[in-house]
Amino acid sequence: MRKVIFLSLLLGLSLSALLTQAQDATEEPNENPQYIVEPVVEQTMITSIVWAPDGRMFWTEKDGRLRFMNTDGTIPEEPVIEVEVLTENEQGLLSVALDPKFEENNLFYVFYTAEVSVANPSPANLIVRYTLQDGVGVGPVQLLRVELPDNGLALHNGGRLRFGSDGFFYVSIGDMGNLKAAQELNNVGGKIHRYVIAGNQLVAAPGNPYLGNTVWAFGVRNTFSFAFDSISNVIFATENGPDCDDEINRIIPNGNYGWTDRVDCNNPIEVRQSEGLKPLISWTPTIAPTGIMVYSGESFPGWKDQLFYCSYKLEELRRVKLNETRTEFLDEPTLVSLPRGQRCQIELAQGPDGNIYFTNVAGMYRMRPFTQ
Repeated sequence: MRKVIFLSLLLGLSLSALLTQAQDATEEPNENPQYIVEPVVEQTMITSIVWAPDGRMFWTEKDGRLRFMNTDGTIPEEPVIEVEVLTENEQGLLSVALDPKFEENNLFYVFYTAEVSVANPSPANLIVRYTLQDGVGVGPVQLLRVELPDNGLALHNGGRLRFGSDGFFYVSIGDMGNLKAAQELNNVGGKIHRYVIAGNQLVAAPGNPYLGNTVWAFGVRNTFSFAFDSISNVIFATENGPDCDDEINRIIPNGNYGWTDRVDCNNPIEVRQSEGLKPLISWTPTIAPTGIMVYSGESFPGWKDQLFYCSYKLEELRRVKLNETRTEFLDEPTLVSLPRGQRCQIELAQGPDGNIYFTNVAGMYRMRPFTQ
């Protein structure tokens, strides 16, 4: 067992080159700091973080490993799984989700871009289910295989897995470089899907907008991450545009979020966004929004029920208040100051301790309240 840099846990892609520009923002005060940021794990490109009911923290590494940390801060040397993945650009091991009945069945699910092998004859995005046994994933079952388009691109995989409070399985899949896919209801790309896990298959959940179709929302280009709002139970999602219109969207059933092969960044914004639902916010030039969450913990009571998101290009963590109906931002997003080298670029999650965890290209960090 090896120790991480700090702690015991308290119980209770490459998207593009970095921008040098900075946006106007109101920063958290540095005098009498409200919080401390400290390293948790030194590991490049941690793409997702989840916690088991017993407090163990699981995370995915882009280059194909899933690991966990015990509540005493130790990490087993052997990864839970190690899969052969393509790692160019936005490919890799992108997400993990634990089954809602994980305490009983030890099932977990991963999304990754698989290398060609005997079992996988051509490049594809896979959703695979495993059983955790003595700290190792066993008995892999492939639930979904999405063939990669033969376009020479290595981007827009989406790849976020989450279970909703309704018990259904939600998955984001990007357009994978096929610009028309997002508007084609029988094409898996450019969508957020809502599944039932029926034995060894993923099938359309009851109540989906189109009978027998897994589509929950469409017209997305590359939803890197999404999160459920515990108040409204609606999904908030980050969306990566082309050279314009990075967005945060409020995802509703049968929502069309406007990505088509006709979007032209040379057109005015009202033209570009005329074919779909309007985003809560959009950015041009793009910032590459990534991890997103709605904070519901007790460590930072002043931030409760606010939406947080990270930016790969700007290496920023920002927070914003939502209106009473959770349909609009009440103000401009506020920059949360982070130490240089410990800024948020990829994943963002709230731990069972009420603290905020995030990752960048170098590692994972925890933000906790400052105490004298």
